[in-house]
Amino acid sequence: MPVLKRIVFFWVGQDISIPALLVRSIRRHLDPGIEVVQSSDRNTPQVPGASRFKTMNLTPSIMVARLEAYASLAIDEPTLYLDADMLVMRSFDLPELQPNEVGVTLRLEQDDRLIHEQTSEWRNFPEFRGKMLSEVMPYIYAFVYAGSEVLFMRQLVALRKAARRFHAWYGDQVSLKKELEGGRFTVRNFDGSIYNRTLATRMEYQELAASADAPCIVHFKGPHAKETMIEVGSTFGQA
Repeated sequence: MPVLKRIVFFWVGQDISIPALLVRSIRRHLDPGIEVVQSSDRNTPQVPGASRFKTMNLTPSIMVARLEAYASLAIDEPTLYLDADMLVMRSFDLPELQPNEVGVTLRLEQDDRLIHEQTSEWRNFPEFRGKMLSEVMPYIYAFVYAGSEVLFMRQLVALRKAARRFHAWYGDQVSLKKELEGGRFTVRNFDGSIYNRTLATRMEYQELAASADAPCIVHFKGPHAKETMIEVGSTFGQA
């Protein structure tokens, strides 16, 4: 029996083409019995293939809204939380979690950079100035593996108390770092090159898809990431 029982994704908006591809890829490669939960506001349509469609009234600020959604979903089984702009590329399972253990992926070197004067982070987040992204946001929030909703409840409390600029951006990763380094949880690091591999172009995707050691999950990032994901995902998800 697979250990991983559930995958949860958060999505808000009328256009559900991106999360539809994620769900299609899950259904193509993972155990048919896995529960796929869509967590959304009350105006978002249901994504085809989702096992459960959980809606609620959410705060307009996206970082707070996602934590509200995750914290409201009571779980007691191994559950993986993914960003919607991801695709499952091959079958995988995850190990059992110990009590209070949380699985995450660390920021890879290819996704790291210095926060300098020309960046939006420098202008809007003085706490970040002169630091590497890996110093202030070491964990990529696109992959969080947990056995209860306690982490998200604690993050939500912390984020609501944080400066409002964190409600719109980076609040998820900053509060995650605070919680995981606070001693309440045990951290299990998963290899980001396997479970959270960043892609920007169709060529990158094709090279990985053709390789013998393709990652389990890829994450589309960059200025044209949405278009790239739709382009490759439209064929990736077909039976």
